[in-house]
Amino acid sequence: MDAIGGEGNKGYIRNNALHDLIFLDLVFITVSLIFQIPDEILYYIYLFDLIVCIVLLGEYFIGLIRAPSKRDYICDKWNILSLIASIPFDFIIYMLFPVNFPISILGYFRLLKLIRLFRLARFRFIIDLFKKTRFHMILLSMGIIIVIFTILMDIVGTSYNTFDYFYFVIVTLTTVGYGDITPVTYNEKVLTMILVLFGILMFSAITAAISSFLTDKIIDETTGDDIKELKEDLDEKSKNILNELDAVRKENEELRNQITELKDIIEKK
Repeated sequence: MDAIGGEGNKGYIRNNALHDLIFLDLVFITVSLIFQIPDEILYYIYLFDLIVCIVLLGEYFIGLIRAPSKRDYICDKWNILSLIASIPFDFIIYMLFPVNFPISILGYFRLLKLIRLFRLARFRFIIDLFKKTRFHMILLSMGIIIVIFTILMDIVGTSYNTFDYFYFVIVTLTTVGYGDITPVTYNEKVLTMILVLFGILMFSAITAAISSFLTDKIIDETTGDDIKELKEDLDEKSKNILNELDAVRKENEELRNQITELKDIIEKK
């Protein structure tokens, strides 16, 4: 039993270490995709990602070897996505076309490692949030709105570049409004008014979804505690009743024996 428990603990620690490694890699990947980073630091980020990819590829093929059905393992959609996320596209492209470690579009495939993280128990809260409130649809709608309004601003506007419009759309949609970039032309102002309305509706929906989810979760936990207490109370009462019935049964048995003895005495006389 100790050996089994020890092996289980080792597996648990190993899985946690692997998932923490993936999470750290995702942080570095996100930073490299968003910010402008010196090539020296970017080199180490890609090197770290390459090591993580090698580890994940090794885990994939170990799972393939151990799988009872190789075909089912290969055709499983989660394993396919995990395999794609484990391939170091940037490194391969760099080896074929060496140009100072460019950020390739294929590098975004590495973000598929998020799938592995969201399948963990520690992210069960987020998974439940997405399932019960369809929160992913809200986020998808927000992404579509950001893309559409950025394109529209870039087409009809003349005051800023594409990235400034993208920045402006996000700041306006989130109802933050720093004021460092403001609409200047008539078309920009009209689109901004529409965008502000979308922002109010969008974040009202987000607030309502999260509030509803947290309220239901609190109610479920409270109800679960009440049911547990009620079950324990019923179990205790049932135990007492069974003990009393057992005592009555014993008393009836003694009375039956006494009656039998009295009957024998009377018959002998």
